[in-house]
Amino acid sequence: MLSLYRNQLMGQQKKVLLIGSGLMAEAVIDQLLKRNDNFVVVASAHVEDARKVIQNKQRCSAHHLDVTETEELRKFVKNSDIVIAYIPPQFIVPIARICAEVGRSMITSQYTFPEIRALEEECKKKGIIMLNEIGLDPGIDHLATVKVRDEVYAKGGKIIEYESWCGGVPSPEFCDNPFGYKFSWSPFAAIRNINNDAKYLENGVQKYIPASELLYSTEIIHVNPSLQMEGYPNRDSLPYQELYGLKDCQKLVRGTLRYQGHCVLMAAMKALGFASEETIKVDREMSWFEYLLSNIRFESCSSNFLANHHITQLANTIDQKLFTLAQLETLLTKVFNRVFSQYYYKDKSEEQLYKDAEQITYTLKWMGVFDPKNLILNNVTHVHNFAAHLQTLMNYRQGETDLVAMQHIFKIVYPNDPRVYVKKSTMVKIGHRNGKSAMAITVGVPTAVATQLILDGVIKATGVHMPNISEINTPLYEELKKEGIYCEEEDY
Repeated sequence: MLSLYRNQLMGQQKKVLLIGSGLMAEAVIDQLLKRNDNFVVVASAHVEDARKVIQNKQRCSAHHLDVTETEELRKFVKNSDIVIAYIPPQFIVPIARICAEVGRSMITSQYTFPEIRALEEECKKKGIIMLNEIGLDPGIDHLATVKVRDEVYAKGGKIIEYESWCGGVPSPEFCDNPFGYKFSWSPFAAIRNINNDAKYLENGVQKYIPASELLYSTEIIHVNPSLQMEGYPNRDSLPYQELYGLKDCQKLVRGTLRYQGHCVLMAAMKALGFASEETIKVDREMSWFEYLLSNIRFESCSSNFLANHHITQLANTIDQKLFTLAQLETLLTKVFNRVFSQYYYKDKSEEQLYKDAEQITYTLKWMGVFDPKNLILNNVTHVHNFAAHLQTLMNYRQGETDLVAMQHIFKIVYPNDPRVYVKKSTMVKIGHRNGKSAMAITVGVPTAVATQLILDGVIKATGVHMPNISEINTPLYEELKKEGIYCEEEDY
């Protein structure tokens, strides 16, 4: 196999090894193949996916690669000029170590792990770069932020507040499910993200939001006059004050964007245990209805909601051919005792609670919870079970498009000027109908462009980096503008 790989590459000037064949891979490949002197080797544990993604393309090949087979991985890396790692996070560090050992630069859209930072000196000695966080978010967000920062600092200004928001959702015309969301990247990773705590800076004070309150901690973000979304803090924003050099910031938050209503509904699913990291253990086939009935922890609820006729009204909206009214009332009582025990609901009126309950009931029906043919998975985590089930319901269908929205909000002051200036840096992209998604384009193209700039010697930095320095960012952002990928700036 490896001899075939060498023969295919013979005479090729630049050999790019792409490890992974997932949803973003084709955008990377197509961008790299714009240059006739590139040959792309796609190596994946899912070789059929790799073959499919290179179908009808020239100057590329597909190969099976199990990255846990260290010697085989080393051979692939050694026979390449540069490596792109588009693979789950747990495999990135072993690949990086081999790249450092062999002396090959590596590019990834993943966050910079401490284990990769530890390779700094070795990379410098080998004259290579480990360029991390070069996709959409992280990636384009860094580029747009550093551009504005450099311009403000060049004029002697200070950035006193900074917000960065980003999200991928269905285009409005294809937003046709209760969650207002479809999967343009890993369903498991997307759902698991709601289990993260968050930290950010507000009025110069560090704020902490536990995972249990994350989805209730939203604010409205006016992306543009026709697009209002809700945003919630994403993980730990605090390190970015130093990484971006925003020493004067009194507010600093990085967050996730979703259509309005998504977060409180997903929080209800989380309250029901769907996002738990515990493993499901059952000794027989079990439907979602049985699973909920036997696994929801009963919580007391201070509201009188459950003491009136509303449960019966909701139960009567569900087909009773398969379950009795009493069974449905029992399940819904447990569901709403659990959901409405969350602090978010404590001051809501009975009318507001009933409206929320209608939406949650509708969502459970849409999910097929009341269909005994829908069985849960065994010996997987609850969050894996939930993600796998939603994936069957929330994938993009042929002809549907997605939307990527990104916005940075800066508050800026200048010497001898009492005013506070507001600058917004915004990008909204729609995917191609029956083509690449906006998510794939805005993740994959930046990765490929960065790879090309390293191969061409335009980016000369060595060591371990993310795109937060001008030496990397300026040429990269200029090239992305040529591809139509950049943020529009507006002053207020």
